Order: sequence, then C-alpha cells, then structure tokens
Amino acid sequence: MTYGTPEYYKEQFMDFMADAQHDDPKYGDALVEGFILAVQDWRDYHAQQVNEYERIEQRVRQTLTV
Repeated sequence: MTYGTPEYYKEQFMDFMADAQHDDPKYGDALVEGFILAVQDWRDYHAQQVNEYERIEQRVRQTLTV
C-alpha cells in the first residue's frame, strides 16, 4: 500500500472506526472529538509558524534595511 493514496488512508481510518461500538457510544464520540482536537492543534501550530515567519521576515528586513 502506497503512502498518500486513498487506500492508505482508508486503512488508517478503518483502524479508528474499529473502536466505535454500537453498545457504548462514548468511543464513537471520542473518535469525533479527537479528530476535531487534531484539526485545532494543527491549525494552531501553523498559525504560530506563520507568526514566526513574519518575525523572521521583519528581522531580515531590519538587518538588511530593506
């Protein structure tokens, strides 16, 4: 299975979906909440990276007086 293909991700998602239980919905709920938390964490990380790139750009411009 090749990384990055739909089949690859299908297998990844199947592993998570196996945790969902019809007789105990807390696992399915945690699966959904975990996905949301992951998206939020990645969004926050990238927002911080943008801030760092802006800081670096300003420092370079000040140093080179551009």
